Amino acid sequence: MNFTFRTADMNDLPQILHIMHTAYDSMERKDWFVIDTEDYMKEHIAAHGFTMLAIAEDGTIAGFFLIKFPGNTEENLGHLLQYSKDRLVKTVHMDMAAVHPDFRGNHLQSRMLLAAEAELKQNHFSPCSCMATVHPENRFSLNNMLRNGYELQLTASLYGGLPRHVLLKILK
Repeated sequence: MNFTFRTADMNDLPQILHIMHTAYDSMERKDWFVIDTEDYMKEHIAAHGFTMLAIAEDGTIAGFFLIKFPGNTEENLGHLLQYSKDRLVKTVHMDMAAVHPDFRGNHLQSRMLLAAEAELKQNHFSPCSCMATVHPENRFSLNNMLRNGYELQLTASLYGGLPRHVLLKILK
């Protein structure tokens, strides 16, 4: 199946929220995926990064990948690796990916990740440290990230006590 990729705007928010909740509801292991509020998603699209969308041939949004610029905030994963302030501001969170169940099996997580990395390069936000978190038992997401050049840095308790691998890729 063919897909196109583009960044989201506020008009896409209802479909993004629908995909996020549908993906979560269809998951057997709910601790693998942490959903966010509508307000968080609005704020993110408006000011804190961008969201890469996978668009099916019929125009349906098949999935999304949230890319966050955490800056020099406490939530920046770079603190876990003792990054300097200068390096923290060049850290990007590959924050959340979700694919509607109807479109699973099309490698969309990897394809959206690569499209997001291309967007970062195109907008001169590289070199940068791209960081992601994955539940240790979520072999699907973990393997996607590893296949795309992300390396396991450590395992930590995050998001209210959930175990997460912290992964890193230096985007040049």
